[in-house]
Parts: sequence; structure tokens; C-alpha cells
Amino acid sequence: MYLGFRQIAVESVDYTLGCREGGYAWYDHELMSCLDPTASPLCSRFYLGVLALALATTACGGGTTVDPESVTAPEPVAEAPPAPTPAESTHGEINGTTQAASGVVVSVVLLKPHGELEIPLPEEPPVMDQYGRQFVPGFILARKGQTLRFTNSEEDLHTVHVKNTAGESLFNIATMMDSVYDYTFDEDDAYTVVCNTHTEMFADILIVDTPYAVVADRDGGFTLSDVVPGSYTATVIHGHESREYEIDITPGLNEISLIE
Repeated sequence: MYLGFRQIAVESVDYTLGCREGGYAWYDHELMSCLDPTASPLCSRFYLGVLALALATTACGGGTTVDPESVTAPEPVAEAPPAPTPAESTHGEINGTTQAASGVVVSVVLLKPHGELEIPLPEEPPVMDQYGRQFVPGFILARKGQTLRFTNSEEDLHTVHVKNTAGESLFNIATMMDSVYDYTFDEDDAYTVVCNTHTEMFADILIVDTPYAVVADRDGGFTLSDVVPGSYTATVIHGHESREYEIDITPGLNEISLIE
């Protein structure tokens, strides 16, 4: 899951951001909650009969005698031209390793370029729906300036109440069935989403100021595609801790280790 050169938003029900005293920790949401062998014998006997008839006809002189000298040799088959060599990729692919999960806490990796990158925001907004008295998905990872869409696909009356890490309310709206509400997140931050009507409903949104972000697997592995070559600051967030690494990305495959 990442915000790559082409894919710049991620929705997942596997991870969520838990708010606990002292800070935030990303954790695993799931741990919390006739040649055909089937041809008939008649078909087989039919083909055997045709073969026998052809052999018998040839043996009885029913065929036509051909003078070998009158036979023209076939034209040689021209060799197919070699396949064109694919052009080398001008972007980087990252196969990385970072800190593995600690219990239910997983790592998040952000790559922030040292220079400005002209990577457009997506046109289609990620969608967070309400269904079965749950926010679906329970976690969205998106870019600063991106618009998210909130919907309700069930008859229950819900609310969507979004707060930032300072506890300030961005909006608190009631959502009826088939309602749609779009909101553009202009600040990179971690946001909590709750339903005031059903307190068991919660979700999380992480807005980042970079086109490249990924939630690592439980073993610490992660991949990123279509990364513009250059110098980056890689930030690994694990629970309440974060670490930074300076890395350089080159065209082609890059094996990256973000482990102390």
C-alpha cells in the first residue's frame, strides 16, 4: 500500500490508527477485531477407421505417382526479426525492509523528496463508506490537498465527525442513506473519524505531504513503484517512535534497508 507515482491514495481495512494516551500507534486492525481424453469410444473408432481407409487406399495404388524431379523445393522460411529491446525504466522500484510488527503495531514508511516533484493529485477521491455500523475502509492513506468522499450505504442515520491530532473538529455532519460529502484535507496530519450516534464506529485517516507512503507488512517488508530517482528522507513511524534515513533512489530496482 503506497502513494506512488501513479497510485497516490490507499484504502485499507487491515490497518488503523489507534489513539492512546501519549500519542498514536498504527496497528493491525484484523488482529483487533476428439483429442480430448473425454472423447467417446465411437469418436475414437471413427478416426481409427479413417486412418485405416487412408492406408489401405495408398497400399492398393489408389494414390497418384509423382515424379520427384517435378517437385519444387519449398521456399525457406524467413526468420522472424528479433524482438525489440525494451527501453530501460527511468523510474525506480523499491524493495525495502524496515522494523517488523511489534504485537499489533506496524510500521509506516514515508519518502519525502529533497527537491520539488510535479506529481499531480488523483482526480477520483478515495471513499470512506458507512455500512454494517462500520467505516469501510477503516483506514485511508492520502496526500495533502486530496479530496476524500464520505458516504452512507445503509438505512441507519450516522454522523461523520473528523478531528485532528490537536482535538480540533474539522467537521461533524449527519449522513443519511445514499448521502455524499466531499472534504479536501489541506494539512498533513493524522485524523480520527467517529460516529457520534454509534460510538463503536471509528476509523483513521493519514494525510502526508509526499507522493510516496506505504504501510509495511507485518514482517517489515514494503514495496514502492514508479519512484522518481533522486535523494529522499525516509521516515519510519512505529508506534510513538519515528526514525529518519537519507537514501538515494536510482532507476531500476533499489534494495533498501531501513533498520538500525
